[in-house]
Amino acid sequence: MLLPLAAVSAQNRAPKSADTKSAEGKPAEPNPLADEGYIAPPPSIARLVAAPREQNVNFSAPNPGSRQYFLRTMSDGLPSLQNVGKAHHNLGGFQVDYRGNRDRALTMRSSAGFEITEWASGRKIPVVVPAGARVSTPVWSPNGLQFAFLALFEDATQIYVADAATGKARAVTTRSTLSTNVTAPEWTADGTTIVTVLVPDARAPEPKEPRLAAGPMVRLNENNKLKTRTYPDLLASPFEKTLLEYHTTGQLAVVNVKTRAVKKVGAPGLIRSIDSSPDGQYFRVTYVEKPFSYLLPVASYGTREVVIDGAGTVLRELSKRTLREGEEPADPTDPQPRAGPAGRAAPIDTGKRNIAWHPFAGGLLYAQIAPAPAGAASGARVDSAATASATASATASATARRADRLMHWTAPFDSTGGTTLYETANRIASVQFSDDGKIMFVSETATGGTFEQAIFLDENNARFTVIAPRARDRGADSLARAAAAPAGGAGGRGARTSELVTRPGRRGVPVVVVSTDGKYVFTQGTTPDSVGKTPRAFVEKIEIRTGTRSRLYESAADVFETIYAPLDDDFTRVVVQRESPTVVPQSYVLTLASREAKQLTNNVDLMPEITKAVRKTVVARRADGYSFNVKVTLPADYKEGTRLPAMFWFYPREYDNQEAYNRSLTPGAGAANRFPTYGPRSLAFIVTQGYALIEPDAPIFASEGQLPNDNYVVDLRNNLAAVIDALDTLAIVDRQRLGIGGHSYGAFSTVNAMVHTPFFKAGIAGDGAYNRTLTPNGFQSERRDLWQGRQTYLEMSPFLYADQLNGALLMYHSTEDQNVGTDPINSIKMFHALQGLGKTASLYMYPYEDHGPVARETVLDQWARWVAWLDKYVKNAGGKPKVTTM
Repeated sequence: MLLPLAAVSAQNRAPKSADTKSAEGKPAEPNPLADEGYIAPPPSIARLVAAPREQNVNFSAPNPGSRQYFLRTMSDGLPSLQNVGKAHHNLGGFQVDYRGNRDRALTMRSSAGFEITEWASGRKIPVVVPAGARVSTPVWSPNGLQFAFLALFEDATQIYVADAATGKARAVTTRSTLSTNVTAPEWTADGTTIVTVLVPDARAPEPKEPRLAAGPMVRLNENNKLKTRTYPDLLASPFEKTLLEYHTTGQLAVVNVKTRAVKKVGAPGLIRSIDSSPDGQYFRVTYVEKPFSYLLPVASYGTREVVIDGAGTVLRELSKRTLREGEEPADPTDPQPRAGPAGRAAPIDTGKRNIAWHPFAGGLLYAQIAPAPAGAASGARVDSAATASATASATASATARRADRLMHWTAPFDSTGGTTLYETANRIASVQFSDDGKIMFVSETATGGTFEQAIFLDENNARFTVIAPRARDRGADSLARAAAAPAGGAGGRGARTSELVTRPGRRGVPVVVVSTDGKYVFTQGTTPDSVGKTPRAFVEKIEIRTGTRSRLYESAADVFETIYAPLDDDFTRVVVQRESPTVVPQSYVLTLASREAKQLTNNVDLMPEITKAVRKTVVARRADGYSFNVKVTLPADYKEGTRLPAMFWFYPREYDNQEAYNRSLTPGAGAANRFPTYGPRSLAFIVTQGYALIEPDAPIFASEGQLPNDNYVVDLRNNLAAVIDALDTLAIVDRQRLGIGGHSYGAFSTVNAMVHTPFFKAGIAGDGAYNRTLTPNGFQSERRDLWQGRQTYLEMSPFLYADQLNGALLMYHSTEDQNVGTDPINSIKMFHALQGLGKTASLYMYPYEDHGPVARETVLDQWARWVAWLDKYVKNAGGKPKVTTM
């Protein structure tokens, strides 16, 4: 049965096309390529799309404090169209569920509830959520005895707090929060209060659009150069500016968890973000600044960050970013200083960096390069790019010799700044503490690598090198990194052994795990990948004062193991996950000394027909000498030598040369040794319909003196020819029955493949851009504008070669695609062109969806259209597709 759009949420309602009759008076047979309304794919596909992935659990982060509970968010599978399609405003990329006073994403991605597991006993504690509400991501209190979440009602958003031991939840707020920008409750360190943003008192009803416009929307540019990306949504009227202000204006408040008493902090304002001091006495607040813009999305508007006290008094302005509708100046944080418009070298960042609250002593921490010695130059006027480069190099060299300082800045945050806590000749990258606040761990970057220093604050800042310099890709980590890091520290995928293990601390921020005797810290990670071997997880103990390492644990070689979090500060027990290419991931509590493992989960293989599919990697070699990998997935019952109809799915990427491509092949930690997982839109499902899935790397290489995109069409054609030749030689594919597809840049490349090669009978292209004149200021990795790279832009625009299309093209596009550069007009105009040329094409426009559909009804419908299209034009050219009722 076909469900019409207007009635998709009503189950088993008669379709709009159900009463249509053929010329002979018989009911017309449904046509999955032409009928409107939501339809379903073959049952073998529908089962995989709707597989209950949410029932498989991974326990990785226990509650703070006791570490006796794991909290599971109860999903109910793919979001329903009812949630995805709820009425909302899209204001320059700022999307608001206006009835619920919240970010639209909270509504779309909401969950059904929570369940707590007491791991030692196995007891399950259901959390009772309020009737009629969905829920947001939970936030544990610092002591781990309760957690807060947003209860998402149809017309309001409230903060609730649940007790971990009983699962009982109760409301904390008495009126709706304004969760349009601030989308999670924030606990203070003692766990007695929550900082949030509320709907202001006596807020007027939402403004209504005037019946008649007051005048035109005005855009004016007078010789002002502003190169922007092709943004999907911008404010389009004075009324939308009014709506934006209405849904951004909120009241900062501190709410007592027990009494529900509300302390308002200052007057309502255009609040972008908040960050409370641990004691809840001071607040870093970022406000959106006027004027608003018709040229830039809301995320690029001017902002002002200030520190305010409990009365709302501004104590200090920390930063101000103005709305820039003109040419951007040189970025002072650019690691490659260059001459600016005035011919000066980019200035060195000597301001306050990486400001964060001190978790124990009150006030703020920040890093700052020490002042230049008296008489030192701060930058000189230069007359050429070469001189600018030399000056920048000399300035950087001089700065490198200046010390970097960690400063402590206390209220009232006056202009004299802070006092020096620590000074080093290296550059301070991050700072973390032990849970008692007595040891400060400073990560410093130097020419030879990175130091991890332990500073004993109660021993006159005695310093010990915990980890000696070793190169690592850490970048300019923030002092605030600890506050944003996930519980469990370095225990995730691809963990680096130079990262100290952290856990949630008693003050509400992650702290470095220090053994109970105060002597040791820990690192964890995996051994490097090597061909034919499973990477092994390990834990090392490091003596703080000597840096001496000893290995506590190394996993077995027959499974891939991920270490997530210690369950005590001596690392005697940890949470791990074990899996292999044939073993479903399961969570365990592992006792390191005995190697005894207590299994916590009972996950199952939800789609054996896919996980047991035949998988190969084939090397394709081009005539010009370049080579690249091709991933091949075949049905589980595939017989060698059987030529199958094939579906290519790809996404080209640019490389300077073969060596650069080869470096990109380094897999993630144990990628080949993990259990395969598949999302609802994974093209691997197509193998259940008798196809081979071909996923080729598609490297676009730069030639000498050229950029990669200058070779895009030639490389695309050579890549695909090499793949087909390789698979034909291996007797895997029937080269007369090939389809090709991709999403976003892959969709763009799909249509290019179909207009520039004769290889494919059909294509599937989703949320793509097909006319590069619509992205005149750059796209993907292309940084030239249309006028600098005119020939490349034109050659890469399949719209301009639509008359050369080979095969049948199916396009789909989300009507609310928020991706830069892929406005739905691309697909609409491409279909218009193909229709005028008499080409075989279809276009399915999906309401409410963004760049990559998520609603259950949409995903099922897409699969129904895809399978029918490929069956008709690839597998059974000229045959009649079948439709399945939803």
